[in-house]
Amino acid sequence: MTASPERLRKLSRIMKLMVILCGALFCSAVVYAHWQIFFDRSGFEQGIRDIVFPKVSVITLSYRAIATVIFLTAVNNALVITGLAFAWQLFDGFERGEILSGRNGILLRRIGVTTIVGSLCVVVSNAIGVMAVTYDNPGATGHSVFIDINGGTVIILLMAGLLLVLGHVMVIASGIEAENRSFV
Repeated sequence: MTASPERLRKLSRIMKLMVILCGALFCSAVVYAHWQIFFDRSGFEQGIRDIVFPKVSVITLSYRAIATVIFLTAVNNALVITGLAFAWQLFDGFERGEILSGRNGILLRRIGVTTIVGSLCVVVSNAIGVMAVTYDNPGATGHSVFIDINGGTVIILLMAGLLLVLGHVMVIASGIEAENRSFV
């Protein structure tokens, strides 16, 4: 039984490293996208067409459309960074030996809320982004709006709800534990 706390510390260190690697990979992708905007505009436009909006046949990347896509991306990026920061704090607490604390419950709730908001924000961002890149299309090609809620989004929402509820249970349980300790 004495090896369990050490195994948890080791796993927490590994998970903190994974959070750092995810953050570094994420930041690298953001830097590359910004480099493309300034130095490889045709590659950026092709990436927008192929990766971000593959269901739209004709897009017009005006400055207004690019600014809208960049703004929506920045909002989504802020949510990713926030979620990674909360995950880092959670695993840091685990590494220090705080297992079933109220703080960790609050962090789990924050991760859950951030994930729910992020999932919904992606759905809304995609719809607004499609509208933005088709807004300046010539009259014959038309404008588009897609609202895409797929199975992956639903599963992410369910898992985020689970994190939210587990975090709430941890907060309540830690409060009960503190109250029981005060009686002893």
